[in-house]
Amino acid sequence: MHKKPEQLTMFGVSGKREVAFNVYHDESGTYAPPGGDRWLLHGVLFVPEARQGQFFQELQDIRDDVKYYHEVHFRTLGKSARGPKGRCCAGWLSLYAARFSESCFYHCLGVDTKSPAFRADRFGEQHHAYNYFARTAVVGGIAWCLREYPEVTLRFHSDSRTRSEADNFEEYIPREVGSAIEIKRQDKPSAYPQLRQLPDRVILVESDPTKVDGSMRVECEFTQLVDLITSSIMQALTAESGREGKIALGELVGTWMMDTRKPPWLQERELHRRFSVSCFPTPSGGYYNPVSHVAARQQMRLC
Repeated sequence: MHKKPEQLTMFGVSGKREVAFNVYHDESGTYAPPGGDRWLLHGVLFVPEARQGQFFQELQDIRDDVKYYHEVHFRTLGKSARGPKGRCCAGWLSLYAARFSESCFYHCLGVDTKSPAFRADRFGEQHHAYNYFARTAVVGGIAWCLREYPEVTLRFHSDSRTRSEADNFEEYIPREVGSAIEIKRQDKPSAYPQLRQLPDRVILVESDPTKVDGSMRVECEFTQLVDLITSSIMQALTAESGREGKIALGELVGTWMMDTRKPPWLQERELHRRFSVSCFPTPSGGYYNPVSHVAARQQMRLC
């Protein structure tokens, strides 16, 4: 007997009531009061588990095309955008916008730590601010990107990094995300999905494909992808780098940011509820969309 074809939603993922997503998180910027960077970004990528293998292979196809097999890392991009690494980065971003974004959603929270409404006194330790805003980014991404799904299962991943013994990031994110969504559902149950399953800990992932264990190759690639998108947004916000490769990626992602600020019916890239950047806080303590500027040397600057 033939198996009945599975019906897909308009976004190309399973039409079943419960949908599983792998959530990939990365940050850009350093919060270190009273110094540190102005901007602290937390980016979150929601990858449907049913399509992760297919997306992984498409990322590999770009690697094979440009012959680049090392870490796709924004920070180490050189002066040229035309070398193998620069072409791999640009190819991955273009692939995300054109193909993945139909079902692979991205949300970024940009925290302006120099805003007069930013309350540094709320955070006793640096990792308290880091963890809190990572949690806030995930909750915001669920609200904006997953509201059409009645029930979701989430599995959290983040780039492995050195943390202090007092830092409970791995346990904090699943616990606090689950608690926040449950509270919000009590007020507006139709605005948030029911979280069916949450793991106890964040899965930490090695982001260098030449070092990662073979069993984590897929997760490694998506950890690099979320880093690439988030760091490119940082370049679009600050225009802080003069390197050609970084400028090109900042300009590319900057066009996405400008397009998503238009009413959905006027957007050209079809990224509504698929790609979003929200900044915080305004002088009065609210959220806002960044305003675009064209800086010198044709850099895209959003601040």
